Amino acid sequence: MSARHALLGLLLDRPAYPYELADRLQKRLGPTWAVNSGQLYQAIKSMEKDELIERDEGPGTGRDDRHIYAITDAGAAEFERWFDKKSSVRISRRPLLVKITLAGPKRLDAALAKIDAYELDCVACLQELTREREEIPDDGRLVRADHLLLRLNLSADILQLEAELQWARHAREMVSWLQSRDAVWPSTRERPDVADQGREARRELFARMAASGQPGAPKPALGPGGD
Repeated sequence: MSARHALLGLLLDRPAYPYELADRLQKRLGPTWAVNSGQLYQAIKSMEKDELIERDEGPGTGRDDRHIYAITDAGAAEFERWFDKKSSVRISRRPLLVKITLAGPKRLDAALAKIDAYELDCVACLQELTREREEIPDDGRLVRADHLLLRLNLSADILQLEAELQWARHAREMVSWLQSRDAVWPSTRERPDVADQGREARRELFARMAASGQPGAPKPALGPGGD
């Protein structure tokens, strides 16, 4: 999902400045939901244009970051529509997997290097998210919902990264195994003469059949004036 509905959900709590929304978004959902200023103001302008939010103050300095925004009735209805929508399972499209699949035999070493780099990134992200989860205060007997739900978000990201790390290790094993085998590759660019070889083999077969008078052999083309 985009940050659009997450921002609407935050504005259901109370009106806010754009930079406050960005800060709350990351604190409530975790670092994977960090948005830059360009993405934030693009979402703000889009929602304001669609009348999902409105400025909750009089004329300001003209700068969008100095205006407080509030959700409208249409925005609240849009959030409810999105919330009621069924959340379907979506399998991620891994750019690295596409690169590995299309690498061809000449780029297997480069593919392995990319897998190694991906593993290092996974490990670094895992360490950072684990640290952030451990730094969430222990609420004791009085449980804070935002702390508990932030742990849930961070745990989801950690589990996904652990699965990605496991997949990357499996990918390295498979590519290394493929590298050690004499495999057949589908690329015609690697073997440009395959089609020509097939046509030549057919011509030789037909020539032998014609010479032996076997039925089914193609007849020689007649030249001009032929019967």
